[in-house]
Amino acid sequence: MDFDVDVSVADAVALVTVRFDNTTPVDQRVRLRNRLDGPVLPPRRSGVPEDGWDKTGFEGVVPADSTLAVGYACAVDGTEANGSSLTPEDAVSVDVLGRDDSEAIPQQASPEDAIRELGPCRPPADVVPAPQPTSTEVAGESEFESESDAGAEPSPETASVDTADEAERAAGPVEFPTDEEVAAAVEPETPSAKVSEPPTDPPADDVETTHSATDDTETHSTTDDTETHSTTDDVGSFLTAVERRIELAERLDGASVEAAATALASSEVEASTLSSLAADRDELRRLAARATALADRAADADPDTDALRRVA
Repeated sequence: MDFDVDVSVADAVALVTVRFDNTTPVDQRVRLRNRLDGPVLPPRRSGVPEDGWDKTGFEGVVPADSTLAVGYACAVDGTEANGSSLTPEDAVSVDVLGRDDSEAIPQQASPEDAIRELGPCRPPADVVPAPQPTSTEVAGESEFESESDAGAEPSPETASVDTADEAERAAGPVEFPTDEEVAAAVEPETPSAKVSEPPTDPPADDVETTHSATDDTETHSTTDDTETHSTTDDVGSFLTAVERRIELAERLDGASVEAAATALASSEVEASTLSSLAADRDELRRLAARATALADRAADADPDTDALRRVA
């Protein structure tokens, strides 16, 4: 078994390369250990170190009548930054352990082995089932529709006016009285003498006008309450959807293959929707800024509601 070691330094990082040449007819196991002060930075696949690497170096098998080249990087301090001062013996130690008997030793698979072999755990979008609405969501939608329908119902006064209009349209065209008929109807009811004292009760027209303004205020208040409730439900639905996407992303972050598959199977959120997390973050910050500004305005505004109610 022959081997060559090459060490080069660039930008305070040492690059160590070892080339093994197995001229024997059997597989040979080799071991190299890092002698530098910095950590070993091995090659990676799918985010995990390649097979055979650990914190101290590499251990693997060189096939019979074949060659194997391995290498790693390691940060060096100021005294070692000059590549001319580093020798292969200073950087790494190489040991030939002899004939490989790994077939006789049962090997136990690890999560890192599965990640290296299978790659990223992300099922195709076509095989991910669409999330079904939960009972809570269905109940919330039904309640929202019921409240919207209830808010759209006309007030008793409006309903009576609509009914009267429909009755008049069904009865046919309306014939208005002539001026003579109006004068004849009003003249007998005109009093012969005026009353010196003003009437204590307000005129009928004023009563009707006041009643109409009150009805308009109540109708407007009902409409505002309905719109506010609708807006609150929309924001609540958005926050619920974003929260579920964030929970799935947190479960998948750094998860193993088995844990990631379980999270995707049990979640009601599609994996494809996780691409919108950046947009969700911006929208949440925008909503938070707007809510804070509105809360400050609400705290500063203090109208005299009693006086406004008397004016209305």
